[in-house]
Amino acid sequence: MEKKLKEGCMEEIRQKLLEKAKLQSFLEKQRKKLAQEKVYRSYLEGVVEISTEFNELRDILRKHDTLSINLEDLFTKSTAMSDELDRLKHSYMNMIARSNEETMRFTNDIADLTWKKETASSTAQKWESLWTHIQNTAARNVLLLGRIK
Repeated sequence: MEKKLKEGCMEEIRQKLLEKAKLQSFLEKQRKKLAQEKVYRSYLEGVVEISTEFNELRDILRKHDTLSINLEDLFTKSTAMSDELDRLKHSYMNMIARSNEETMRFTNDIADLTWKKETASSTAQKWESLWTHIQNTAARNVLLLGRIK
């Protein structure tokens, strides 16, 4: 019984030693991390000492929070403006396409009207030529009648 008790105590001692080793390892890691972070703390303290704008760390943190909020607002506005710009570009491109289509339609209308004008001109010239021929024939016949008499 004593032997079992002694073995139980030894096992407990081993577990405690393992736990102690783990805790010491953790402590050492935390100390290293603290040493690494100490650079930032000393830098922050140096900035606070030099700066006249910030008297306390809370002021710096408030200023950081304010700037972070402003940055988020600016990102939101930037995104909204970018979306609006895309919408306006799309609208502009649609207007240009409609304008080009309208210009093409007017150009086609002008071409059709020009063709009709040329056709009418050609027809008018043909009829004028025929009228001149009729007048010349009538004048010749009048002269012939005048000679016959």
